[in-house]
Amino acid sequence: MSTNQRLHVLFLHGFTSSARSGKANFLKDQCACLPHVDFTIFDFNPTPKDFEYLTVTGMINRVRQFLLERTWDKVFIIASSLGGLVATRYARQFGGIHQMLLLAPALFYHPWGTSQEQIAQWKRMQVAPVDHHGFQKAIPLRYTFHEDGLRYTEPVPPAVDTTIIHGRQDQTIPIAYSRDYAAAYPHKVKLVEIDADHRLTDHHEFLWKMARPLLHP
Repeated sequence: MSTNQRLHVLFLHGFTSSARSGKANFLKDQCACLPHVDFTIFDFNPTPKDFEYLTVTGMINRVRQFLLERTWDKVFIIASSLGGLVATRYARQFGGIHQMLLLAPALFYHPWGTSQEQIAQWKRMQVAPVDHHGFQKAIPLRYTFHEDGLRYTEPVPPAVDTTIIHGRQDQTIPIAYSRDYAAAYPHKVKLVEIDADHRLTDHHEFLWKMARPLLHP
Protein backbone atom coordinates (compact mmCIF):
# COMPACT_ATOMS: atom_id res chain seq x y z
CA MET A 1 0.00 0.00 0.00
CA SER A 2 1.50 3.38 -1.01
CA THR A 3 2.04 6.20 1.47
CA ASN A 4 -0.80 8.22 0.00
CA GLN A 5 -3.26 5.33 0.38
CA ARG A 6 -2.60 4.96 4.08
CA LEU A 7 -4.30 6.68 6.99
CA HIS A 8 -1.71 8.58 8.98
CA VAL A 9 -2.72 9.09 12.59
CA LEU A 10 -0.88 11.91 14.33
CA PHE A 11 -1.19 12.05 18.14
CA LEU A 12 -0.70 15.47 19.75
CA HIS A 13 -0.11 15.22 23.50
CA GLY A 14 -1.08 17.69 26.20
CA PHE A 15 0.68 20.50 28.05
CA THR A 16 2.87 18.59 30.52
CA SER A 17 2.73 15.26 28.74
CA SER A 18 5.15 13.77 26.23
CA ALA A 19 5.60 11.08 23.60
CA ARG A 20 5.57 8.63 26.52
CA SER A 21 1.89 9.38 27.13
CA GLY A 22 0.02 6.27 28.29
CA LYS A 23 -3.03 7.09 26.15
CA ALA A 24 -0.93 7.69 23.07
CA ASN A 25 1.09 4.51 23.36
CA PHE A 26 -1.95 2.38 24.16
CA LEU A 27 -3.70 3.64 21.02
CA LYS A 28 -0.54 3.15 18.99
CA ASP A 29 -0.32 -0.47 20.14
CA GLN A 30 -3.96 -1.07 19.20
CA CYS A 31 -3.47 0.47 15.77
CA ALA A 32 -0.72 -2.05 15.07
CA CYS A 33 -3.47 -4.48 14.09
CA LEU A 34 -4.72 -2.14 11.35
CA PRO A 35 -2.52 -2.65 8.27
CA HIS A 36 -3.69 0.57 6.61
CA VAL A 37 -2.83 2.81 9.60
CA ASP A 38 0.47 4.47 10.51
CA PHE A 39 0.49 5.94 14.03
CA THR A 40 2.92 8.71 14.97
CA ILE A 41 3.22 10.34 18.39
CA PHE A 42 4.47 13.89 18.00
CA ASP A 43 6.73 15.10 20.84
CA PHE A 44 6.45 18.84 21.48
CA ASN A 45 9.15 18.84 24.15
CA PRO A 46 11.79 16.13 23.68
CA THR A 47 14.03 18.03 26.11
CA PRO A 48 13.34 20.29 29.12
CA LYS A 49 14.73 23.24 27.13
CA ASP A 50 12.04 22.68 24.47
CA PHE A 51 9.39 22.92 27.19
CA GLU A 52 10.94 26.05 28.72
CA TYR A 53 10.36 27.96 25.47
CA LEU A 54 7.03 26.34 24.60
CA THR A 55 4.26 28.45 23.00
CA VAL A 56 1.01 27.52 21.30
CA THR A 57 2.15 29.25 18.12
CA GLY A 58 5.40 27.31 18.25
CA MET A 59 3.48 24.05 18.68
CA ILE A 60 1.31 24.82 15.64
CA ASN A 61 4.35 25.75 13.57
CA ARG A 62 6.19 22.56 14.53
CA VAL A 63 3.24 20.44 13.40
CA ARG A 64 3.15 22.46 10.18
CA GLN A 65 6.84 21.85 9.49
CA PHE A 66 6.49 18.15 10.35
CA LEU A 67 3.64 17.65 7.88
CA LEU A 68 5.27 19.75 5.16
CA GLU A 69 8.23 17.37 5.26
CA ARG A 70 5.95 14.42 4.48
CA THR A 71 3.73 13.43 1.57
CA TRP A 72 0.84 12.26 3.71
CA ASP A 73 -2.47 12.54 1.91
CA LYS A 74 -4.87 11.40 4.63
CA VAL A 75 -4.10 12.72 8.11
CA PHE A 76 -6.21 11.89 11.16
CA ILE A 77 -5.37 13.83 14.31
CA ILE A 78 -5.92 12.50 17.81
CA ALA A 79 -5.18 15.24 20.32
CA SER A 80 -5.24 15.43 24.10
CA SER A 81 -5.79 18.49 26.29
CA LEU A 82 -3.67 21.42 24.98
CA GLY A 83 -3.03 19.34 21.87
CA GLY A 84 -6.71 19.92 21.10
CA LEU A 85 -6.13 23.65 20.83
CA VAL A 86 -3.18 23.04 18.52
CA ALA A 87 -5.22 20.60 16.42
CA THR A 88 -8.28 22.82 15.94
CA ARG A 89 -6.17 25.87 15.14
CA TYR A 90 -3.92 23.94 12.77
CA ALA A 91 -6.84 22.40 10.86
CA ARG A 92 -8.57 25.77 10.57
CA GLN A 93 -5.44 27.63 9.46
CA PHE A 94 -3.78 25.10 7.15
CA GLY A 95 -6.35 22.43 6.29
CA GLY A 96 -5.30 19.04 5.01
CA ILE A 97 -6.76 17.14 7.96
CA HIS A 98 -9.17 14.26 7.34
CA GLN A 99 -10.84 14.02 10.75
CA MET A 100 -10.11 14.61 14.44
CA LEU A 101 -10.62 12.89 17.78
CA LEU A 102 -10.07 15.19 20.75
CA LEU A 103 -9.57 13.90 24.29
CA ALA A 104 -10.55 16.32 27.09
CA PRO A 105 -9.45 19.16 24.83
CA ALA A 106 -8.51 22.72 25.62
CA LEU A 107 -10.45 24.41 22.82
CA PHE A 108 -9.06 27.82 23.72
CA TYR A 109 -6.31 29.22 25.92
CA HIS A 110 -6.94 29.88 29.57
CA PRO A 111 -4.37 29.86 32.39
CA TRP A 112 -6.14 26.91 34.01
CA GLY A 113 -5.55 26.80 37.77
CA THR A 114 -3.25 29.84 37.78
CA SER A 115 -4.32 32.86 39.82
CA GLN A 116 -3.87 36.47 38.75
CA GLU A 117 -1.32 36.88 41.53
CA GLN A 118 0.66 33.92 40.20
CA ILE A 119 0.51 35.32 36.68
CA ALA A 120 1.77 38.69 37.92
CA GLN A 121 4.69 36.98 39.67
CA TRP A 122 5.35 34.93 36.53
CA LYS A 123 5.55 38.16 34.56
CA ARG A 124 7.95 39.73 37.06
CA MET A 125 10.24 36.71 37.13
CA GLN A 126 9.76 35.89 33.41
CA VAL A 127 9.92 32.19 34.28
CA ALA A 128 7.96 29.85 36.55
CA PRO A 129 8.41 26.19 37.54
CA VAL A 130 5.81 23.76 36.17
CA ASP A 131 5.37 20.17 37.36
CA HIS A 132 5.93 18.19 34.16
CA HIS A 133 4.45 14.67 34.10
CA GLY A 134 6.61 13.59 31.17
CA PHE A 135 9.92 14.55 32.81
CA GLN A 136 8.62 13.78 36.30
CA LYS A 137 10.07 16.95 37.76
CA ALA A 138 9.53 20.71 37.80
CA ILE A 139 10.61 22.42 34.59
CA PRO A 140 10.88 26.20 34.07
CA LEU A 141 8.43 27.76 31.61
CA ARG A 142 8.91 31.21 30.11
CA TYR A 143 6.23 33.89 30.49
CA THR A 144 6.08 34.07 26.70
CA PHE A 145 3.86 30.97 26.91
CA HIS A 146 1.13 33.04 28.57
CA GLU A 147 1.68 36.09 26.36
CA ASP A 148 1.38 33.96 23.24
CA GLY A 149 -1.57 32.02 24.66
CA LEU A 150 -3.60 35.22 24.88
CA ARG A 151 -3.80 35.11 21.08
CA TYR A 152 -5.95 31.99 21.36
CA THR A 153 -8.64 32.83 23.91
CA GLU A 154 -11.56 31.97 21.63
CA PRO A 155 -12.32 28.57 20.03
CA VAL A 156 -12.36 28.39 16.24
CA PRO A 157 -15.08 26.66 14.21
CA PRO A 158 -14.24 23.01 13.46
CA ALA A 159 -12.58 22.59 10.08
CA VAL A 160 -13.43 18.87 9.85
CA ASP A 161 -15.69 16.30 11.49
CA THR A 162 -14.62 16.14 15.11
CA THR A 163 -15.37 13.69 17.93
CA ILE A 164 -14.72 14.83 21.50
CA ILE A 165 -14.41 12.50 24.49
CA HIS A 166 -14.56 14.42 27.76
CA GLY A 167 -14.92 13.36 31.39
CA ARG A 168 -17.71 14.77 33.52
CA GLN A 169 -15.34 14.90 36.51
CA ASP A 170 -12.66 16.87 34.67
CA GLN A 171 -11.49 19.59 37.06
CA THR A 172 -8.67 20.76 34.82
CA ILE A 173 -10.68 21.65 31.72
CA PRO A 174 -14.40 21.66 32.57
CA ILE A 175 -16.62 19.62 30.28
CA ALA A 176 -18.93 22.64 29.92
CA TYR A 177 -16.62 24.07 27.26
CA SER A 178 -16.87 20.93 25.14
CA ARG A 179 -20.63 20.93 25.61
CA ASP A 180 -20.83 24.52 24.40
CA TYR A 181 -18.63 23.73 21.40
CA ALA A 182 -20.67 20.69 20.39
CA ALA A 183 -23.91 22.66 20.78
CA ALA A 184 -22.56 25.47 18.61
CA TYR A 185 -21.50 23.12 15.79
CA PRO A 186 -23.87 20.12 15.94
CA HIS A 187 -23.26 19.09 12.34
CA LYS A 188 -19.48 18.90 12.79
CA VAL A 189 -18.90 17.98 16.43
CA LYS A 190 -19.95 14.88 18.34
CA LEU A 191 -19.43 14.95 22.12
CA VAL A 192 -19.13 11.71 24.07
CA GLU A 193 -19.34 12.21 27.84
CA ILE A 194 -17.88 9.67 30.25
CA ASP A 195 -17.42 9.38 34.00
CA ALA A 196 -13.75 10.28 34.16
CA ASP A 197 -11.32 12.99 35.21
CA HIS A 198 -9.03 14.95 32.90
CA ARG A 199 -6.41 12.25 32.41
CA LEU A 200 -8.89 9.54 31.28
CA THR A 201 -6.40 7.09 32.80
CA ASP A 202 -8.73 4.16 33.41
CA HIS A 203 -10.60 4.48 30.13
CA HIS A 204 -8.08 3.47 27.49
CA GLU A 205 -10.20 0.58 26.25
CA PHE A 206 -13.15 2.92 25.81
CA LEU A 207 -10.98 5.39 23.89
CA TRP A 208 -10.03 2.60 21.51
CA LYS A 209 -13.65 1.50 21.20
CA MET A 210 -14.54 5.02 20.06
CA ALA A 211 -11.47 5.53 17.88
CA ARG A 212 -11.51 2.22 15.98
CA PRO A 213 -14.65 2.89 13.85
CA LEU A 214 -13.23 6.27 12.83
CA LEU A 215 -10.01 4.81 11.44
CA HIS A 216 -11.46 3.36 8.28
CA PRO A 217 -9.38 3.28 5.07
